[in-house]
Amino acid sequence: MKKLALLASVLIACGGDKKPSTKTTPDKPGDTSGKSGDTGPASSKPLYDRLGGQKAVVAVVDDFVGNLAADTRINLRFFNVDIPKLKALLVDFVCMATGGPCKYTGQDMETSHAGMELVDEEFVALVEDLVKTLDKFKVPKKEKDELLGALGPLQPQIVTKKERLKPASEAALKTAADVAAKLTDKEAKPVMEAAIIAARRGQRNYADQLFSKVEILVGAKAVSAAVPAFREGSPPRIDTPLKKAPKDAAPQPQLAGSSEADEPNAKRPGSLVGNVTVDGKPLTGVGMVMLYPTGGGYPKRTPKVRVVEQRDKTFLPRLLAVPPGSTVAFPNYDGIYHNVFSISATKKFDVGLYKDGDSRELKFDKPGMVRLGCNIHAKMASFIFVVDAPAYVVVEPGKEFNFRSLAPGKYKVKAWSEFSTAPAESEITIKAGANNASFDVKGDAEKGPSEDKFGMTRSK
Repeated sequence: MKKLALLASVLIACGGDKKPSTKTTPDKPGDTSGKSGDTGPASSKPLYDRLGGQKAVVAVVDDFVGNLAADTRINLRFFNVDIPKLKALLVDFVCMATGGPCKYTGQDMETSHAGMELVDEEFVALVEDLVKTLDKFKVPKKEKDELLGALGPLQPQIVTKKERLKPASEAALKTAADVAAKLTDKEAKPVMEAAIIAARRGQRNYADQLFSKVEILVGAKAVSAAVPAFREGSPPRIDTPLKKAPKDAAPQPQLAGSSEADEPNAKRPGSLVGNVTVDGKPLTGVGMVMLYPTGGGYPKRTPKVRVVEQRDKTFLPRLLAVPPGSTVAFPNYDGIYHNVFSISATKKFDVGLYKDGDSRELKFDKPGMVRLGCNIHAKMASFIFVVDAPAYVVVEPGKEFNFRSLAPGKYKVKAWSEFSTAPAESEITIKAGANNASFDVKGDAEKGPSEDKFGMTRSK
């Protein structure tokens, strides 16, 4: 029966944007007569047909979602989920898994559940809610057993190992419980109670998400005494007032920031074209090249005001380069919450939970690389490079970099890629006229999702 939880796991996951299939086979759940044109014996028909086709699958998914919405053990997992999109995703998954005409294009279970910290209690709740739905529609035992076999046992990819969970201290939990007892807001109180349960289990990310929701409902000041139970070990929380971003703003580019874009009319006699490679291979991600005159004495660049947006569960730009002292806004254009953070040594911060065109701004003074993550969506990542070089350019995957205006002389070079833990350093002499060079960097950064804001890995 545990294999049933795979269906629920597809629904609860926040990843996997896709277009739903449009093929349908109208029938009712449990009807084994089939209407797909198959004239053979019922037992030889695909399980999809014997279950009742597309209409039956849709009905089962709808009922299952209703069960989850009413189940207080698990329903708060869905406060930040696009339910219609995930219903379509689940329908396609079940359809495909049972031999139907649909194609599932979502993420695999391990990727979609990275950082979610699901535990056995939630797993059991999902199973029981799904069994309730299948029993309601009187799905025959033969079809039910075959469905389980088709879906496969993926529990190890879904449930977090206990040794990876870090429970909050009992003293902090007691303080949080005292705060919860004084809450009178009918919506906030059960969310706060669920946050305490999650913190006691050691679900740091989930507990923080729920507590952040409570802060939104009643104000951060009303529950400030409970903060240690949910945020110990996380980066500094930025609580400046939210601003509204322009609703009609065009999407940001994939890459942004270069010294020459800031000085479009500069005319210097040297130029430099080349490539960044990673361990001798072509660059498949984003990169940076920074040039520092060895003689020093170059002027500081003027700080900028730039944007890193969250749109369609993606950060844009993927790489932003700015001079020290620049201010970056983080608007959210999705209809769900995001939580932008960084635990990079250059700048540690947590801008909090918000959505629907809200934004917070942050100043970046210290030179270096800042890796951004979303504490809710593990696959989201991007980079801000705070650059104190007088000449710098961002590099697109598989393309050359190009400095069109450089003063002749010796330069220290720092080249970097998103696959590198630190820039590679070298020297180059720029002569008047065209110059060409390539810079190789190490691909020594960890693969997979970034760590969460508590510094815990989000890969299984």
